[in-house]
Amino acid sequence: MRKIALIMDEWKRCFTFAWPSGILQRVHEIEEEVNLYIFSSSGNWSWDREYNIGEYNIYNLPDFKKFDGIILDLNNILMKNVREEVIMRAKSSGTPLISVGCEIEGCYYVGIDNYHAMYEMISHMHQEHHCQSYWFVMGPRGNYENEKRLEGLKAYMEEHQISYNEDDFYYESYEYICGTKGFETLYQRHERLPDAIICANDNIAVGVMEEALKHGLHVPEDFKVTGFDNFDKASIYHPNITTASHIREDVGVFCADLFLQLWKGEKIPRLNYTSSKPLYWESCGCKNHAEIDVRKNLKERMMYDIQTQEFQEMVLLLEYELQSCQTIPDIMDCIAKFVSSFKCDAMYLIMDERIHAYKKAIEVNDTYDVSHEEGFLHKGYPSRMQIQFAYENGKRLNEIEMTMIEGIFPIFDYENGGQDFLFLPLHFGQDTVGYFVIRNAVYLLEQQYLFDVMGVLTRAIENLHKKEKLQYMNQLLSGLYVHDAVTGLYNRMGYMKFGKEFIIEKHQRGQRVNVFFIDLDRLKEINDKFGHEYGDFAILSVAQAIRKYSDKDSLSARIGGDEYVLLQVATGPLREEQLKRDISRELDEKAKKNRFPVPLTVSIGSVISDPVKSDCLEEYVRLADEQMYKEKVAKKANRK
Repeated sequence: MRKIALIMDEWKRCFTFAWPSGILQRVHEIEEEVNLYIFSSSGNWSWDREYNIGEYNIYNLPDFKKFDGIILDLNNILMKNVREEVIMRAKSSGTPLISVGCEIEGCYYVGIDNYHAMYEMISHMHQEHHCQSYWFVMGPRGNYENEKRLEGLKAYMEEHQISYNEDDFYYESYEYICGTKGFETLYQRHERLPDAIICANDNIAVGVMEEALKHGLHVPEDFKVTGFDNFDKASIYHPNITTASHIREDVGVFCADLFLQLWKGEKIPRLNYTSSKPLYWESCGCKNHAEIDVRKNLKERMMYDIQTQEFQEMVLLLEYELQSCQTIPDIMDCIAKFVSSFKCDAMYLIMDERIHAYKKAIEVNDTYDVSHEEGFLHKGYPSRMQIQFAYENGKRLNEIEMTMIEGIFPIFDYENGGQDFLFLPLHFGQDTVGYFVIRNAVYLLEQQYLFDVMGVLTRAIENLHKKEKLQYMNQLLSGLYVHDAVTGLYNRMGYMKFGKEFIIEKHQRGQRVNVFFIDLDRLKEINDKFGHEYGDFAILSVAQAIRKYSDKDSLSARIGGDEYVLLQVATGPLREEQLKRDISRELDEKAKKNRFPVPLTVSIGSVISDPVKSDCLEEYVRLADEQMYKEKVAKKANRK
């Protein structure tokens, strides 16, 4: 089974459907065993740099060495470093590489010949309509297609000595607003209209003509206009827009054919162009002899609007139901109810297991382990991730959910050719949380619904994560009142509050409690001779030893500078003596390992409570303290 990776960036949140459609069309026609893996982001519509970093990180997911072919559509990526790194990784993989939309040095290229198409366009305006003066409303500077179209225009004008200067140009985007702003800017800049306005695409051309109407100007009577790309609006708009027609799906078909040739070891040219055809219509003064099926266009628009409304209502319902979800599994259950509406064969959600960090900390009431801060990656993905949700052919795949996986293969390998897998990033700003995978997402791609769906799902997961984090932080904040800041054990307030409850509860169950009073030897001497840094190390070491060797349901507290209390269910004198030996041995080993300047020792006294006689914790602690003091006195006597 051959695998092709397609790297692309959506244009203004709209998925480029043409490339995958053309590739799959060709694969199905020739029945080749080829699957397509699409890694898509929408990083060019937002000025939020952190959001864009999170989007573009999806390109770091695939290991290009595991593919048989790579297609790069990088023309819309605004961050230069992202483009350069993707190109570097793709080239270094040694996998056959094709670029669409823009040429990349040393790579095969497939796309429309923008240069000659625009050259032919202005040639028509000059030769057939005798236009001598021009304005140019163009796409974004630095965009490959825009630059090539610009080169074609300037080359023709220089060859035919048509004068122009930079004041005749306006650059912004490929959107309608570029046309309106471009016309207004140039109209205010110049004293008279040109013979023609050349636009980088049909969206811009419509904007130019609409803005001109506000000034009482008409096309082609007052000036002529040309567009490019033959969008639907070119034939529907009045007047029809002169444009350059090219079938974008042909790029995908061409790419598939090139890979088939490369895999056979055949030589192919580096630059490969799909065909384009000029359509000279009313906006340049030509008569339109083509029959425009207005009723067909209206029907298509009507059906599109109906489907869009239905889908938007579904998205609103999904968003509403997601609001009531309290856990990640709740969200997964909610998604399962709506997957069939997406008209795809399968959907998966793969996540960094750290998404559960706060939830787990809350469940175990672990308020002092600050390592639960998630630490999501900003670049790349964890080596192991968790399948949170898996849905195929109408049902949940519970048997693989919560499974840990490494990389995308073999989990997303598929034995039948002609499949497409769409990988979409899941992130909170620049924090990478995981990714969505959709198999055979043709409907979602073609109808431009994916951005809305992914946005709703991402917001729901992020809001839940924020709630869990807030709950954890509140739990942590409340813990500050009853916990010791150095050791994480209960402080005196916590000891007084929970210690009394502990002993009463155990007594009610008929259990006796072993009360230990533990004193760190020579803390003042350590602080005075070596500094409080050494003193804090000693204090923390005792606390860690107590935690390590005490029972799971015990209660431990630091009630003074060098004093600790431990309460746990009494199980006999052997367990009591073993605990004392374990703590002492642990401290001795730690002191030697860390080359502590003096021995680390403690004095321990203990008593066993009597449920029949008394529940008074203070009395038991006083008695244990007395036992501890006797041990300490005996130690001093031995040292002397």
